[in-house]
Amino acid sequence: MATGLETEAKEPEQEQDGQPGPPPGPLEPLKHELQHRWCLWLHQQGEKAHQGTQAWNESQRSVHSFKTAEDFWCMYHHAYPPSKMEHVDYSLFKQGITPAWEDAALKNGGRWVMKLEKVRAQTLDDLWLSVELALIGEAFLPHGGEVVAGAVVSIRNRVSKIALWLSTAKDEKKVMALGRYYRQVLAGTPGCQDYINRELTFEDFKKGGMTFVLSKTNPDQPGVFQ
Repeated sequence: MATGLETEAKEPEQEQDGQPGPPPGPLEPLKHELQHRWCLWLHQQGEKAHQGTQAWNESQRSVHSFKTAEDFWCMYHHAYPPSKMEHVDYSLFKQGITPAWEDAALKNGGRWVMKLEKVRAQTLDDLWLSVELALIGEAFLPHGGEVVAGAVVSIRNRVSKIALWLSTAKDEKKVMALGRYYRQVLAGTPGCQDYINRELTFEDFKKGGMTFVLSKTNPDQPGVFQ
């Protein structure tokens, strides 16, 4: 017995003149949402950067934000890599946090810093990508990553730096765990295996100086600065 369902299924395939109808439109690709929205900041070093805190903050510019993995890669492929810039700070931070120690979310925090002397251009770019992917992929979370605010790569003529910024410096155990894992992230970059033995220093924003160091000779034993 005919139910009419067969006719109903065929009717959308034809126009009134008997010709096939247009094919269905393409589906919107599904994007992979990240846990946080991230912002890319640019700070161009110049004369104003040496005229005080207010001028330095004013020279910070939020140039892009994203919330999905696909939008990150779109930004990555359209932005200049760090090695193509001069006297610039590239910063990737969670939305709502400015990459400045005066920010309310960072005033009790600090940063793990690794100096990059005579680093090749490709290595610099690869290191920054490794840190970016660790941030947006929440790779730091098992090590206390909820206090990770972002990261900064500072490009200079002689010695560049790459730093992981934390929102608190009170929990020494968590700070040290994040420092060790941060170095693993850097050492996991292709061609950078020796970075696992490079020195990392931790700068406490509130104390205004270095408080810890992961040494080159014994990477599992922190040194303490008074």
